Order: sequence, then structure tokens, then C-alpha cells
Amino acid sequence: MTALHSNPLLAISPIDGRYRNKCEALSNYFSEYALMRYRVLVEVRWLQKLAAHPQVSDAPEINAAGLTFLDNLVANF
Repeated sequence: MTALHSNPLLAISPIDGRYRNKCEALSNYFSEYALMRYRVLVEVRWLQKLAAHPQVSDAPEINAAGLTFLDNLVANF
């Protein structure tokens, strides 16, 4: 257990400290981790759409193994 979770006085803000138990579910959407996870999700899906579009020649089509890799990247982030 980190010092942050064991001592609310070491928190950066009241949301991280004394209100953590009331706001913990929001960390799935508003944390730094959530930002990175959703950024990867959006970028991977955007790449897949561009690669599948016939008029986008700069993004070659992604084969089945590549699509599986990208889907796993998103699913297992």
C-alpha cells in the first residue's frame, strides 16, 4: 500500500485524500491512467478506420494479425 492511501494528509488534493472513498469510481474516467487508456483506444480505432478506408493510401490495410494485436492492445491496456 502506498503512503498516499495509508495517510490522507499526504494527498495532493482533498479528492485524493479525505474524499477518496467517495470519488474512487471517478478515477476510472478522470485519472492520468484513464487519460492514457482512452487516448490509446481512440488512436487505435482511428488507425483501424483509416487503414480500412479505400481512399486513404498513406495507411496501408492492416492484416488479421495486426487487427488482433491492436484489439488486444486496447482490451488489455
